[in-house]
Amino acid sequence: MKTCPDCSKSSPDDSGFCLHCGAQLANVPPAATPSSAPRDGTVPGAPMSDVLQGSGGPSPAASAAAASVIAASGVLSPGVIVDGKYKIERQLGEGGMGLVYLARDIHTQVPVVVKAIRTEYAHRQEFRDRILEEGRALARIDHPNVVRLNAVVVEPNAMYLVMQYIEGEALDHRIERYVQARTPMAVAETLHIFRMVLSGVAAAHSEGVIHRDLKPANILMRARDGVAKVTDFGIAKAEEDAKAGRGKTQGIIGSLLYMAPEQISGRRDLDKRVDVYALGILLFELLVGRVPFDGPSEFSIMKLHLEGVIPRISQMRADVPPFIDELIQRACAKSRDDRFGSCEEFIQALDQGVAAVQAAAHAAAYPVALQPDPAVAPLTRRPVVPTGLNPATPPEPIAPAATAQAEALEDAPADEPSSRRGLWIGLLVGVVVLVVAGAGGLGAAWYAGWIGPPHRTQRTHTRSSSSAATTAPSGSVAPHPVEASAPANPLAPLAGPWKSDSGRMYDAVISGNDVEFRIRDAGDFAGQGYVDGEARFTLTPVPGETRTFAVEDKIRPIPPVGKTYEPKSRGTCQEVWSAVDRKPLRAQFDGTRLTVDMVKILPAPTMFEVDGNKVIGCRGLKGAQASKIESTYTRP
Repeated sequence: MKTCPDCSKSSPDDSGFCLHCGAQLANVPPAATPSSAPRDGTVPGAPMSDVLQGSGGPSPAASAAAASVIAASGVLSPGVIVDGKYKIERQLGEGGMGLVYLARDIHTQVPVVVKAIRTEYAHRQEFRDRILEEGRALARIDHPNVVRLNAVVVEPNAMYLVMQYIEGEALDHRIERYVQARTPMAVAETLHIFRMVLSGVAAAHSEGVIHRDLKPANILMRARDGVAKVTDFGIAKAEEDAKAGRGKTQGIIGSLLYMAPEQISGRRDLDKRVDVYALGILLFELLVGRVPFDGPSEFSIMKLHLEGVIPRISQMRADVPPFIDELIQRACAKSRDDRFGSCEEFIQALDQGVAAVQAAAHAAAYPVALQPDPAVAPLTRRPVVPTGLNPATPPEPIAPAATAQAEALEDAPADEPSSRRGLWIGLLVGVVVLVVAGAGGLGAAWYAGWIGPPHRTQRTHTRSSSSAATTAPSGSVAPHPVEASAPANPLAPLAGPWKSDSGRMYDAVISGNDVEFRIRDAGDFAGQGYVDGEARFTLTPVPGETRTFAVEDKIRPIPPVGKTYEPKSRGTCQEVWSAVDRKPLRAQFDGTRLTVDMVKILPAPTMFEVDGNKVIGCRGLKGAQASKIESTYTRP
């Protein structure tokens, strides 16, 4: 046994670092270059027959020897096999805790992400214990808006986190694209994404896991269906414990731009309300394109979090309803006692705000839709200057056009329909329907410019001679009266509750250019692995048609007799069908009844990856025998 010179505790002779405090021990072998790590998962001199045996994984002896080489180099080369089954393909990136790799399960061929914990953390006993504790909680989270933790791999000299692989982009990349295009993210898209994030964070909180580092970079947007998934749960907490514990590195941990005042103040009794604060900052950034508190130095940013006032977005963007400002102000209250007490409370307030929009819409001659022409400020990365630090200094005019329009609206005559209240009545009238489906997501509200498609075509408006005489001065945007028209969106009549001919209930929710038919009670699909709120199928308008829609049927097959799905199988045991025998699936709406082409598949037994009585994965479902069936849906 080796004795640590720092803490005087003992570690095994082959340890390069103290297992208790992480201090480097004597006689550590020199680090090897990355190229010295074998590409096939073996160690020099070990025959392949010793590495691949039985089920196709390395032998325990070969795995231990390979782990020793990996620990010495600190790098996983392509071809290296972790934990006997995860074959490294390439490096994806590097984070504060270590390197991130794309790997593939050699048994199921399912891609995964492997996070190799940095050696200085992996050798500390309290850190290893914390990772295992967090891992047990994270493994229990089975939610469509959370990246799944598949396994925590613990080896004598290393630790790895094996995560679900999401093909898509991080949310910060999407925000940056809008900024570069100088186009704001539509409120519809913003609220759809944000509610998914809220639901995912709420699921983690229910397992006692606090994120502490919520930011757009830690939210992944899946390419195939637009689902938002929160990642790196619990890791920020474990990293903080490692850095700020037991007399070593002290300080605040997290992303400063999203950090709650109590984190900045160094409080140790943090709770889930630090995540609520970060979520409020995130909602602001989604709508404005930048965070509310930024500055030239870390000190100035911290001071703004402690003392600054978040600007109101509705004064920058005329298409943003004021209730969203109230949500952000409460979520980002300086005192955590004044914030939402939970993500569930945040979701409830969000849904109530949209419900109020629906009620006002019905009161204003539903279903006539009025299309406003709000001035929407272009986006830049120029920092917002919050109010509150210097009362004598007015806030920086972030959106001159929007401000000019707001002033013009306030000065308009009482009978001019372009007052700010009139503008909001126009916006509210455009909201067609709201569906709140519990965990199923934010209901659909259509076509007011803030709950609608991301890109809208500018209208040409006519004005009377009397209103034309009050032309706004150069550099401002003159107010326009809104004009009435029939609802232009063919999806609008579909939003709301539906019942299938088999008695299953769905909530149809408009999401961008599609309408998702979300499952209300997954118990109706016993054994198929669906969850409440999951989209069972989606409809997309067919160009030139108003009552014909393209169908995407998202099938989770019935498992073999006597088998049930493992949660980790969800990523591979679903196939999206849009055609059968090269004939596209279609849906027809006659005004009251919806007829939808669906798909029935008969997978071969070999398409299921089985471990005991559990299905752990699927492969080749697209090659299953398929036939088209017709389902009918009516209003309950």
